[in-house]
Amino acid sequence: MLGRVIPTESCRVFSHAPKEFYKIDPLNVDFVVQHKLAVANGMASDGLRLSEVEDNLRDVERIIKGSKDHQNLFNGPAIPICLSVPDGKGDLGTQLEDNWLPLLKKEYERQMPGTYFKATLQGNTELKQFVKVAEGSGYDVFLDGAANSAVVGYFFPTAFQEFDIKSQRSRFAQLIKPGDLQMCLSGPFEMIYSLIGHPKLLFSEDKYSPILCASALEHSDPRMVMMFKSYGPHLEFWLMTQMLTPTKTQVSEQWSGGITVFKSL
Repeated sequence: MLGRVIPTESCRVFSHAPKEFYKIDPLNVDFVVQHKLAVANGMASDGLRLSEVEDNLRDVERIIKGSKDHQNLFNGPAIPICLSVPDGKGDLGTQLEDNWLPLLKKEYERQMPGTYFKATLQGNTELKQFVKVAEGSGYDVFLDGAANSAVVGYFFPTAFQEFDIKSQRSRFAQLIKPGDLQMCLSGPFEMIYSLIGHPKLLFSEDKYSPILCASALEHSDPRMVMMFKSYGPHLEFWLMTQMLTPTKTQVSEQWSGGITVFKSL
C-alpha cells in the first residue's frame, strides 16, 4: 500500500499502517527534459544516447513490475534517473559541500525565482572527511556504477516513510533484489538529481511534504543525519541530530527514506 516497505515487528516506525498526511504530489515526468538538464549540469554523461537510456529505464521498470516482491513500489512516487557521479570514489562529504549542494542551490533558485535553498550543518560539524557509506546500504555499488559510467533506474523516495534511520537501514538489509537489478538505500546524490529535475518535489500548495533522509550515508558522529526538507516554497538541506534525548532517536511521521533500484551502464 502506498509503495511503502512493510515494517517488521523489530522496526521502529511512527505507525505500522502507512498514513497519507505527508505526501508528495503526483509527478509529471518529462524524462527528455529532465535528462537534458542533468547533462547540462554534469549529472549525466553527454556520451550516452538518449534512446539507450530510455530502453534501459523501460527494462528496469519491466523487471520491477514483474516482481511480486517489488511491483508495489510504483504505488508511491517514482522518479526515473540516469546519474553519473564522476568523483564518486573520492571523499563524499567534499563532493557534497563543494559541488553538489552548491549546484542544487544554483539550479533550485534559478528554476524557482524568489525562493532560496540553504544548507545548514548543525553545531560544529562538517561533511568533509566525515561521511561514509552506511554498511549494508548497497550505496557503494551505486556509487561505483555512477563513477565508472552511469546508473539508470528509479528512485522511490517514500519507500521507508515513517521509519527511523536505524530501521531504514536494518529493514533494507533484509530485502532481496529484483531480478538481476541492483538496489540500494537512497542517498543524497539521487535526491539532489531529483530536486533539480523536479524542483517542486517537496513543495505542495495543499499538502504537507515529507522530509527526505539520505540514510545511505552516515556521519562519523552517529547522532547526525542528512536530510532535505521544504520550508514553504523554499528548500533546505540539514545535517542535524536525530536524538530526541541522549539515548533515544527521532521517529517521525514526516521522515522518509528511499529505495533506489538500478543497473549500471
